[in-house]
Amino acid sequence: ASLARHAPGPLVVVCPHPDDVDRLIDDLGLFSRLTPERFAARESLATDRILLDEVFGERVRVLKLFGGPDAAKVVVASIQGLLQPVPERETMVRQTRSLRVGEDVPLAELTRWLAENRFHNTSAVELPGEFSARGGILDIFAPDWFDPVRVELFGDQVESIRRFEVSSQRSPDKLDAVDITVLDVASEYRGHLAEFLPATSWFLLVEPTDLAE
Repeated sequence: ASLARHAPGPLVVVCPHPDDVDRLIDDLGLFSRLTPERFAARESLATDRILLDEVFGERVRVLKLFGGPDAAKVVVASIQGLLQPVPERETMVRQTRSLRVGEDVPLAELTRWLAENRFHNTSAVELPGEFSARGGILDIFAPDWFDPVRVELFGDQVESIRRFEVSSQRSPDKLDAVDITVLDVASEYRGHLAEFLPATSWFLLVEPTDLAE
């Protein structure tokens, strides 16, 4: 916690075992008001062609934070999670589309893009990787989001963007813009977390001997 206060950039804490990550995050909560981000290790292999991988979405969310104003100050990862490849920065940029209030967005073209990238078209969005289009309303739940988003359009113009809760359908947060990133979970990416970090980042190695083993 003290290192995080003095670090000129993000502090990445690397633990020797996956089970250490959550315990260390809980401990940091006792000594710091900072909210650490968990960079989890994937249990499924890239060759496992599953439609939903929550850990993959969580890893993508952390990577995207480093490109925005809410960059994580502390990231906790296991050595297993750190060694697993991530999508390359160029791939992330290419596979991300931004929706902004007031902009024109051809709805048919957007839903086709989602479907081509393995999003499921459903009657009601409940899980990451789903979208639902009805009238001038488009609900989207990207894999790296905590909650889905409702986009209301007038013609092709975006009138409003709201985050909503699946259980209650309540929309507590109004957004000016949102980024949708669509990635193939089964692709064999070759990127690394370090490529997304600023040059001022620090790494803290917990139990280096165990990490080496």
